[in-house]
Amino acid sequence: MDDDECAAIRDEGRDPSDPAVVSALDQVKRTLHLYRHLAWTFTADDLDTRTLHR
Repeated sequence: MDDDECAAIRDEGRDPSDPAVVSALDQVKRTLHLYRHLAWTFTADDLDTRTLHR
């Protein structure tokens, strides 16, 4: 994992070298990879009430 990922994990109070953390991060990456082909849709709530003009 890169430095940004390690820092984010430490900010959450976890140890980036913990095997459970490494495994969980790998699982998230695999899951996101499986769904990479889906389009992401945003609503005003997702964008902090800023409207996205399309």
